[in-house]
Formats: sequence, C-alpha cells, structure tokens
Amino acid sequence: MGIYKDFIIFIVGFFIIIKSADLFTSAAESIAIFFNIPRVIIGLTIVSMATTFPELTVSALSSYLGQSGIAIGNATGSCLANIGLILAAAAIIREVSFNPQVIKRELVFLLAASVLLFFLMWDGNLSSKEGVLLLTLFIAFYAYVIRREFGKARKGKNERAAGDKKYSLGKDVAKFGAGAIGVVACAKWAIIPAAVNIAHYFKVPEIVIGITMVAVGTSLPELVTAIIASVKKMGELALGNVIGANILNLLWVLGASSLIKPLAVDRQTRIVTMPLVIVFAVLVFIFTRTQARLSRNEGVALFCLYAGYIFYIVKFAYI
Repeated sequence: MGIYKDFIIFIVGFFIIIKSADLFTSAAESIAIFFNIPRVIIGLTIVSMATTFPELTVSALSSYLGQSGIAIGNATGSCLANIGLILAAAAIIREVSFNPQVIKRELVFLLAASVLLFFLMWDGNLSSKEGVLLLTLFIAFYAYVIRREFGKARKGKNERAAGDKKYSLGKDVAKFGAGAIGVVACAKWAIIPAAVNIAHYFKVPEIVIGITMVAVGTSLPELVTAIIASVKKMGELALGNVIGANILNLLWVLGASSLIKPLAVDRQTRIVTMPLVIVFAVLVFIFTRTQARLSRNEGVALFCLYAGYIFYIVKFAYI
C-alpha cells in the first residue's frame, strides 16, 4: 500500500502545485497592473517566472535536502520536455508561426546559455560560484528584456486605476501568498518525498524520476499554455513560453539550486542530457531559421527524439 500512497500523493501534489502556481500567477498580474506595470513586462517577467515557479521550488528544495539528482533532473528534464513534448505537441496540433526576431535574440541566448551550462557541468559539479554566474546572467538578460520592452511599450492607462473601488489589492495579495505557500508546501512535503520513495521502491536513481515524472509534472503549466495557444492560433506565444521557460530553468532554477548547495552532476547528464538540451535548441533554430515557422512534421521529429531519449534513460542509462 505504501507505494500506491506515494503515487497518489505525487499526483495530487502536482494538481495542487499547478493550481497554486495559477493562483500565484493571476494574483501577480493583478498586483502588477494595479501598480501601473505594462502588460508586456508582466508577461515577460512575472507570468513567465510564475509558470516556472514549480521547477524552481522543487529543484531548490531538492538541493537543500541533498537530492541533487532530482534538482538537476527536474531542470534539465523540463528543458527537454518543453521542446520535445510541449512545443512538439503545439506544432503537431497546428503549425507554429512567429516573429523572426525571436530567433535572433531569445533563441540564440538560450543556445548560448545551454552551451555555457554544459561546460560548467563538465567537471561533475555545479558550484555555488557557478550558480552566482548563472543568476547574474539571468538578471542581466531580464534587465535587457525589460529595458527593451519598456522602450517599445506605448503610454496609456491600465485596465485598473489605483482608485478603482471594485478592485481589492488586499485580496490579490492574499491570493499571491496562498499560491506561493501552496507551491512550496507541496514541493517540500508531497512531491519530493513521494518521488524519492518511488525511486527507492523501483531501485532506480533519483535523477531518473527527476528527468521523467518530476520534470514532466512541473512542466504541466507550460504544456497547458502551449496547447491552448496552439488551438487559438497563437503559436508565437507557445514558442515564446517554451524558450523563456528553458532560459529560466537553466539560469534561474539551476543557478538558485547550486547557490543553496553545490550540485553533483552525474555522467549521463554530462554526456547525454545536456548535449541533447543543446541539440534541441539547435534543431529549433534550424527548423525555424528559414520560414519562421515550426511545421507538424518537425514537431513529430522533436517528439520522436524526446521519446527515444526517455526510453534510453529508463531502459539503459542508469542500470
């Protein structure tokens, strides 16, 4: 009965953490609007960071608890799931078209960040100093994005004025706090312990659980966003969401986790997972370089590559 209980806790915990992240996101957006922060900045910063909050919480707490495998597997596995599962699913549903400028800026930055992290991990350790470097790059990148978008943003009134009596700031602050507490509590007392117990029961390394169950689970907000965006013919939102989430996973999630406690990086992550993170970024760059779109066939190719990786990890990598 113990293992079934852990599976139930794991699944219920993910539903709660996703709902909490959604509460956190909507409240954060309302608070930002109340204080006259442009919507474009909200989308690029607060909302994108909030959708990655489950990954940050799970990896950071895993690092604190000494579970390096789950911390690294969650972040790198989420990067692969974001492209090989989420972006692929969006493209399969409907061809993804977008602004070519995305390739020249955010996608190139993601590729550079992936290569940098690969070299930082090569010695089998991600130190606190390297975590500081990753977080510095994260802050610099978002400072650039905010400055750029503020320059583009048109002046105008927001949907809510500070004196709008129908709007309750206190209510959104309460939602914000409840959502944040829900994410942290579920990660600490439900998802991480259940994932560790499942790994021990099946006698597989914790990183396998991190790369598969935990990574896909914490990527569910991005999956829902991408599918809805694709159905509504907003493919650019799906691509932007994936690229932003991957940048956050590599720089914010792993940077913060290694700053809390240095992370031990296993051999399979160094020689298979991180190179594949780079390969996925390169493939998206190649697929979208000429026609500024991602076709259904290309989505199928990305999904097949991701499925092959998961099969290899589960069947051969850690036996």
